[in-house]
Amino acid sequence: MKFPNLGICFFFFFILFDIAAAQSAFLKIQLPNVPLSEKRFGFFIFGNSFVDAGNNNYLNGTIRTRSNFPPYGESFFPIPTGRYCDGRIIPDFLAEYAGMPFLPPFLDPNNSNYMNGVNFGSGGAPILPESTNETALSLQTQIEFFKIVEKSIRKDMGNETLSQTFLSNSVFLFNIGGGDILHPFESSFDIFNTIESQEQYANMVINNMTIALKEIYNLGGRKFGVLGVLPSGYLPSSRLAKNEEFIQKSNSLSKVYNKLLLIALQKLVKQLKGFKYSYVDAYNFFMQRIQNPTKYGFKVVDTACCGSDEFRGSYNCGRNTGTIPFSHCKNISDYLFYDSYHPTEKAYEQFAKLIWSGGVDIVKPYSFKQLFQSDSTFGV
Repeated sequence: MKFPNLGICFFFFFILFDIAAAQSAFLKIQLPNVPLSEKRFGFFIFGNSFVDAGNNNYLNGTIRTRSNFPPYGESFFPIPTGRYCDGRIIPDFLAEYAGMPFLPPFLDPNNSNYMNGVNFGSGGAPILPESTNETALSLQTQIEFFKIVEKSIRKDMGNETLSQTFLSNSVFLFNIGGGDILHPFESSFDIFNTIESQEQYANMVINNMTIALKEIYNLGGRKFGVLGVLPSGYLPSSRLAKNEEFIQKSNSLSKVYNKLLLIALQKLVKQLKGFKYSYVDAYNFFMQRIQNPTKYGFKVVDTACCGSDEFRGSYNCGRNTGTIPFSHCKNISDYLFYDSYHPTEKAYEQFAKLIWSGGVDIVKPYSFKQLFQSDSTFGV
């Protein structure tokens, strides 16, 4: 495929610069009928490649662990940013809906202002440290980075009451767990032959997730958005495996994990004063489109737009690291998946709209709009 020449790229760079300047007017956004001095908030992102805005650009990983090269970003950004997508991702849309600018990656050396929030997401990030052999920021590492940010916020605000109000009204998004679901199948398809074994593993992952949520709570967070995992057996990379047992078991484990994750969140409401959450049913969102693609404007839901091999399921979009060179689709908007693991910007935008203000089939008990607008008090 052809890419824009440098002159066009620089032109669009300045256009986006103007857009960013316009977005800055929203930095002092406030919730309805509440004085700004009493109700400021941020948006903090934790997770994996679905929400990574470029942190992996700054890690010493291989080309497989990054996406800061063409054709990534082609549908929106003048140059690749490190997002694992053809354009914007979920946090970008949600920030826009909340009247906020795009949140920068924490590892960006040019960023030191956290009053709007920051993105800790990292491609390949696991909940369990043993779930990846790649260079990535594990969930616990992301929490440790947030502790640095939390201290900076308290120092900059210079007032304990204002700091606590800011943190308690901020929203903390967690999108992680997909790698933990797929990792065990790398060693054996026979590891989860019973629902009991799936529940045991899922509970181990969720216990670690719960620890992370409680750590943020103890640092002042009260409003949490938590995404479940999608049907991992229907990723183009999974279809390439051509193993029906793997597809069925990985999808089953995804559903078990999501069910137990929601139960864990419901328990935290009872255990932690002031804890509020939005649970997002990623599994249902993707199954709706996989089973009835034309209803949602898609034509291709089993094959990625960019990659190689059958279903373009080999993860080498823009890399040419495999034995077969990657190929690229003609019309990205026809596709649910951009590469062998990650959705297209079109899919992310549909998802983000439902996360923001959709029905209980996708987000509950609060939509993200309700979560952002709700009043939280700093209780203990």
